[in-house]
Amino acid sequence: MTANHDSQARAAMNSENEFRHPLDVRFFEVDSLGVVFNMWYLGWCDEAMSAFMESIGYGYKALRAQGYDAVLRKAELEWLDSLQAFQQAEVAVRVDHVGTTSFRLRYDIERVPGASQTGGEPTLCAQVAITYVCVEIDGRKRARLPLGLRAALVQDHT
Repeated sequence: MTANHDSQARAAMNSENEFRHPLDVRFFEVDSLGVVFNMWYLGWCDEAMSAFMESIGYGYKALRAQGYDAVLRKAELEWLDSLQAFQQAEVAVRVDHVGTTSFRLRYDIERVPGASQTGGEPTLCAQVAITYVCVEIDGRKRARLPLGLRAALVQDHT
């Protein structure tokens, strides 16, 4: 099992109605200063979004089978602290807003103590908010959120 598949197997909803997606910072994700290059934060959010959507029954395969897709409309990222190669992190995913044709997810990217470390609190490294718009696959026109997806997102939001 690869590290990525292992991380996906460990992703789960916690007691605070928050989906958490673990990741290991890989060497190629750091820049010349030895910290994560900024583009990777959005890539990690995309991975976490895919795992979260799968967990509520609306992964890309299921959504596309209904003739829809969710596309990025707007992304906001605030960097707070560095992550370095070989550190462990988690992306906490929360539903922030559910509209008629769109939804917004919030992501907290935290450095977490590694398996070899004991104790210690997670450190918030970045906060991201991404708005996704539902579109029809044919024609790429904006569409209402499928009722089942909307219900799953609202349920997670409460």
